[in-house]
Amino acid sequence: MLKKTTSAFVSLLLALTLNVSPALLAQDEDAAPKISISFADDDEAVAETPASPDVTPPTGDTPTGETEKKPAPQMTPEEELFLIYGWFLFHRSQVDLLELTKEEKLALLRGAAVAIDRRIIDGWEDRMPEVTALMDERWAPVYERMQRERKAQTVELFAALAKEENIKKTSTGLFYELISEGTGKFPNSESTVAVEFVATLIDGTVFETTEGREGPIPISLANMVPGVREGLQYVREGGIIKLWVPASLGFGSEERPGIPADSALLFEFTVHEVVQTEPAPTE
Repeated sequence: MLKKTTSAFVSLLLALTLNVSPALLAQDEDAAPKISISFADDDEAVAETPASPDVTPPTGDTPTGETEKKPAPQMTPEEELFLIYGWFLFHRSQVDLLELTKEEKLALLRGAAVAIDRRIIDGWEDRMPEVTALMDERWAPVYERMQRERKAQTVELFAALAKEENIKKTSTGLFYELISEGTGKFPNSESTVAVEFVATLIDGTVFETTEGREGPIPISLANMVPGVREGLQYVREGGIIKLWVPASLGFGSEERPGIPADSALLFEFTVHEVVQTEPAPTE
């Protein structure tokens, strides 16, 4: 929400997921065992999990010469949590969108196993330009498709908002709805206000919120994106307002952590107090 600053509420886990540097894999590199990338290195291979066989209820005794299949061993509670953690890391990276082949999936899992074992892939630094080029090539069509879908969803959303009687549109293209007008004073573009809020993308993804914090936080309207700075001036102290901010009044084509480029932003603010109101600067 703040201009030119990283969201203060992005979780540490997400930050680690999105910003892991290859250098982190090289801790104590001189002492770490190294491996070859070659799949012929059987000691380092990651076994592929076979597909689950079809299971049919037994109709009688097990035929002579056949061994009854034993149920798969159950995970411990901690192992289940690690399973979820592993899923979370890959899910948040959205690597599934690359539509990897079976062989590529195995290579990716093998790389993860190497990192978990605190080992080093020999020559990885020299090959990072190739890795970057490949990822740019594979991700480009994914980003383009997602951007087209996001723009189409935004157009549909704002067309629907224009038909709502309780929702107003300003000359800048901002949509807002006063849930509660409040009874106090209005802030101006230079005010500091104490607020609680939830900020989401149009698909409902929360990218910033004060939920879980101890009460409202102070924000300076001068440091907000234009849509928020404008919208909060329509609600009094003690009021609640919803804002639908087009990308042109948000971060535009700039991609931010958790916020794709050209994203419309949705906010719900509860304004507890106009802490400080400075007169707008005059030219």
